[in-house]
Amino acid sequence: MDVHCTTCGEPWDVYHLRHDAIFETDLSHDEAKAWTELSQALRLRPRYREKFRAAGYEFGGSVLNVIRCPACPKGAVPDPDTAVLKATIVEMLGDDEDGIASIMEEHGL
Repeated sequence: MDVHCTTCGEPWDVYHLRHDAIFETDLSHDEAKAWTELSQALRLRPRYREKFRAAGYEFGGSVLNVIRCPACPKGAVPDPDTAVLKATIVEMLGDDEDGIASIMEEHGL
């Protein structure tokens, strides 16, 4: 299943975002591996958001809500309508990452 970047539309594999993208940061292998076991809320604590931002990712309320990604051109801005729609989906479904991924893929988000 793929979700798309709100800014550039790049598709991102859900498995990659949940399990592999953290290894693109400068965290140690052990710390990155431990991150994969955290709840959705803990995965986006400020420290991890900072690490992801340094690797080119910016997330909304879930790692499946990709606001910016490493493929985004400099100066590109997120589509505001898509950003609101994706944030609403994440808010409504909470910790149901499978549901979030399914709805976003179904609608090309």
